Amino acid sequence: MRVIFTIAALLINLIGFSQSIQSITNKVSTKICDCMDNDMQSYSEIKPEFNKCYDKEFNQIFSIVDKDEQKILIGEGVIDKIKNRIIPSLNKNCEKVRRLIDAELKKSIEPANSNKSKTYPINFEEKDFEEIGNWKNKIIALEGQVVQVERSSKNTPYSKLKIGNKEIWVISMIDSGFEKVDNTIKIVGYFIPLKKDDYESKFNQDKYQILAFGILDLKTKDLRYFPGSEIQMKEWKSGKIPSSGK
Repeated sequence: MRVIFTIAALLINLIGFSQSIQSITNKVSTKICDCMDNDMQSYSEIKPEFNKCYDKEFNQIFSIVDKDEQKILIGEGVIDKIKNRIIPSLNKNCEKVRRLIDAELKKSIEPANSNKSKTYPINFEEKDFEEIGNWKNKIIALEGQVVQVERSSKNTPYSKLKIGNKEIWVISMIDSGFEKVDNTIKIVGYFIPLKKDDYESKFNQDKYQILAFGILDLKTKDLRYFPGSEIQMKEWKSGKIPSSGK
């Protein structure tokens, strides 16, 4: 019984720690957002404004948070974790940044149309299953019908897509709401291996899956994507298979 209580207490502490880091991240990103110019007119203005405000606000991080959060900040690796979360937090929560990103994504479809390029292209079809092992860690884009939906270890949709007579499992990085049985979607993400001890192996008997960072509902034409993948989504919408972003 004592072991159970110890494990439960440890889990509670870990959850609380993660929530505290996210709380600090939100406070810093809000300060950065407030600092950025309200009159930005183009996507290209985001980076210089971010750099200016990041230097200013992050240097004052200890004055932004409360006393309990200050103690967390001195923990090993905490500052780096917060730094890595700043941009996704801004992209998701800062309206002035979100507005320019959305405008840039909408603009990208115009040259695609004028060049008669196909928006949201795919590079994987039923015939490509024959050499599926060659896709490891590459970006893959495909279209399929949802035939089964479970929940992943990250509590996001874990969907089986039917492509012709073949099927493949997709773990979503976001909860798009598009993963519904019989719905047809396009996804873009990384082709990754599935290990025997992975939680998802209880549903997926194959040795592979796709980690999707972008999902398109073909019925509504709505696009959902993981914060931080805006450049890849712009490429995909303009008629290109996204690059890795590295």
